[in-house]
Amino acid sequence: MKVTIAKIFLFMLAVVSLYAYVGQLVPQFEEHPPKKKVITPQTTGDDLVAAGQEILRGKGGCLICHKDQERGNERGPDLRRAAGKAATRKPGIAAEAYLIESMVEPYAFIVEGYPKMMPPAMKPPASLSMAEVKAVVAYLQSLGGAEVTVSVQAGDVAAGKKAVGPVHRGRQLMDANGCLGCHKLAGEGGAVGPELTRVAERREPAKIAQKIADPKLWTAEGFQAGLMPPRPDLPEGDRQEIAAYLAGLSGKAYSPTGAASPWSHEGVRLGVVIAVFNTVMLLVLAWARSREKSPLSPGPSPIEGEGRNAAGDAT
Repeated sequence: MKVTIAKIFLFMLAVVSLYAYVGQLVPQFEEHPPKKKVITPQTTGDDLVAAGQEILRGKGGCLICHKDQERGNERGPDLRRAAGKAATRKPGIAAEAYLIESMVEPYAFIVEGYPKMMPPAMKPPASLSMAEVKAVVAYLQSLGGAEVTVSVQAGDVAAGKKAVGPVHRGRQLMDANGCLGCHKLAGEGGAVGPELTRVAERREPAKIAQKIADPKLWTAEGFQAGLMPPRPDLPEGDRQEIAAYLAGLSGKAYSPTGAASPWSHEGVRLGVVIAVFNTVMLLVLAWARSREKSPLSPGPSPIEGEGRNAAGDAT
């Protein structure tokens, strides 16, 4: 009996372990791929403005230094007035041309009172295409209440198509969210925040994912506190992908499912619950069988015995 129960227990343990292992391989975060806006010469003015707003607030990383509403950063000029002042910024250049130049070659003209710190929009970290630059200009024109005059040409779209190899999703997310506007990564990016190439050597990947949502957790020595915007709106899975990418740069293995320990996986926790349940069922079964064989178990009553004997005599 004991050997049978032991075999059943070992089989159950093997099955539960298999379920737990498979469960931890499956990402536990619901994610939806971002809808990518394709900019073409046929893109309408309203759609171009919407695409420009998304780029400015995301991939372009513009709001790290600028603001496009009442609250925001003021390290750079207020973008709500950019289109209105564009025609008078640089003599001999039209408003639209100036806005494009201010993004592509920001050092061609430095607005008085502001430092020389903006990276060219068509180079890392933003690496915008000319079509994306023009979309941002369309948004700036709409912010200032001016007519949207900028238009995308076929050459703007063709110039933005580059053949690239596979890119880690964490890196894609960093580019899309403008992380390199402040941080350097493999020699590219800004210097407002600390270098991130080897950050996972100093911090655990799980802590890096938490830091993205809540920058107040710590401030790197030598850098100003409060500059990094909190991103609790960024899906947990995206933050873990970024942490996994940075961990890989430091030679660490880290699952983008966010498992700092195996107990954080739903599959492992479910496996434990199943194991406990099956163990209890085995104990109950063992107890029931021991009761059947116990000498203290009540046998048939005398009346039942006589009735059985009588039935036997009658046959």
